[in-house]
Amino acid sequence: MVRLERVPVAPEPDRSYEEVTWAHEAFDEVDAQGAAFLACTFEAVTVTGGRWERAVWRGGSLDGVRMVGARLARTQWRGVDVRDCALSGCELLGSSLRRVRVSGGLLDVVNLRGAVLDEVVFEGCRLREVDLGGARMSGVSFPGCRIERLDLTGATLTEVDLRGATLDVARGLDRIGGAVLDIGQVLDLAPALAAQLGVDVRYPGA
Repeated sequence: MVRLERVPVAPEPDRSYEEVTWAHEAFDEVDAQGAAFLACTFEAVTVTGGRWERAVWRGGSLDGVRMVGARLARTQWRGVDVRDCALSGCELLGSSLRRVRVSGGLLDVVNLRGAVLDEVVFEGCRLREVDLGGARMSGVSFPGCRIERLDLTGATLTEVDLRGATLDVARGLDRIGGAVLDIGQVLDLAPALAAQLGVDVRYPGA
């Protein structure tokens, strides 16, 4: 990769950027495939569509970023802070997230199928129809999150802490093994878990 002396208005494919800040920009259908962002900052940036596949983020932060329909398959994220961002209809399938903190904001219809999440913290977020089918999750936690219609089909969970989250699993409830739940969550999920196991639950005398 080439380090640029002059930073263009929008990221370019297969370029390396170090300690660059983009603020209050609008990126529409940008091609940034294979780009590397090292300790870079994205602040109040709007991303609409575009190809960001295989891009790498190491360190740095995304703050108040809005992404709609961005293609981010097989991207790599290491030690990144994501604050008050909104991702809608974004593709992150096969991506790798390690030591990432996502605080506040919204993930809406985000595809993380086959992704690897290691030591990732989602804090105070809303996750709506997030697809984690086939994902591998280890040391992930969701304090204060609202999780709606989560898809865990074929996912593998290891020490995934769901305590403190409002939890609704739409698919893949059989993959919840390996998660840590509080007693209230267990009671809320009990009817669905019983149905998953084929248990016929009836009131006394029914």
